[in-house]
Amino acid sequence: MAARTVRDFQVGVDIAPLVDAWAQSNHYGFRGISPDGTRNYQRGNGLLTGAMPLAIRQNGPAVHLEAWIHATLVARICALFLIPTDMGIESGGMKGVLPRSMARNAVNNLLAQLGQPPIQ
Repeated sequence: MAARTVRDFQVGVDIAPLVDAWAQSNHYGFRGISPDGTRNYQRGNGLLTGAMPLAIRQNGPAVHLEAWIHATLVARICALFLIPTDMGIESGGMKGVLPRSMARNAVNNLLAQLGQPPIQ
């Protein structure tokens, strides 16, 4: 399983307002903008389930999206280090099933709004 789920696609509009509205309605907090223009969001803090970061960058019509689950050191210790620090949100496998499913559902909602196919 990849450490991050990555999607690259094209859109014809500025996605920032749409992504901000999506983040608010899906309990993703805005974490700031990186120097390269990447907008960073995160749901949760990793205590009960893994933190669910999302990074999205638009350069003209090109959009680059990354979503993953981040396990804290405490969670990894409790799981005897059987779970990785970061893991993508695709389905399959037994590691991080609940947070991956939660993140995948939320990100698929965003992808649908952007006219993109869902993450399986």
